[in-house]
Amino acid sequence: MNTQWLKSAIKAVTPPILVTFINHLRSQTRQPEWEYIPAGWRAATKDAAIKGWAQKSVLDAYISRWQTFLDELNGTQPFGISPEITNQSRVNLAFHNVIMSYAYALSVAAAGKSRLSMLDWGGGIGHYYLISKTLRADLKFDYTCKDFALFTQYGQNLFPEAKFVSGNEWKRQSYDFVLASSSLQYSEVWRTTFRELAQVTTGYLFITRLPVIHHRPSYVMVQRPYRYGYNTEYLGWCLNRQEILESAKQGELTLIREFIVENAPYIHNAPEQCDYWGFLFQKRSSANGS
Repeated sequence: MNTQWLKSAIKAVTPPILVTFINHLRSQTRQPEWEYIPAGWRAATKDAAIKGWAQKSVLDAYISRWQTFLDELNGTQPFGISPEITNQSRVNLAFHNVIMSYAYALSVAAAGKSRLSMLDWGGGIGHYYLISKTLRADLKFDYTCKDFALFTQYGQNLFPEAKFVSGNEWKRQSYDFVLASSSLQYSEVWRTTFRELAQVTTGYLFITRLPVIHHRPSYVMVQRPYRYGYNTEYLGWCLNRQEILESAKQGELTLIREFIVENAPYIHNAPEQCDYWGFLFQKRSSANGS
């Protein structure tokens, strides 16, 4: 029997609330993968294990799975593709939802265009460049990726026709479409980053795979992603939805659509559990036709 298929089938029919409970039980027996950090971002100065994203083990994991990622983009199978983790089943509903939600946002941003200037903030080695070209083969992309130098140097070699930056060059340009997928929450000064993303957007801003809560103030958590081959830990925000919308208003953005993109992990000791959401915003000047 194909055990991977059996695991996928069981997961597909298991209610999300039961998955959360199972993850909670697992977290009681070992150091949890996700955990609430009351000390906030100060914890990074006191815990040597919290080394952040810019680690060679993360890049090595991307490289080791790159060919599988390329293979999964081809053909007619479902878009159940993780941009970073390709040892998942192609029938993964969460990742299918992530990609299809992105496809909607991309198509809205590209309406009436044959060429799209795009910023992928926190885009790693360029996974979304290929995803975008696969979803919309009719479009030409002027693609810019902003991330740590460790990733952008590798990405630039993969895609010499695109632009990869690790500094602040991206702030001196404007873009039809700005994407921040599973990245804004890792900015300690997320409000500042949000404002900067809004400033360079002339059309649409899509922030997705964002841990969102509704009742408590934003708080900090840690992820210990060792099971993915990442020899590091990193802090991130669980962001209050209203705080996000207030920042959008200050950035002169209009909310177009919200998305629930994937099930949340269980965060040990958290004051409120999150869901992963996406938000598609339009620049008001663009909406007014100016």
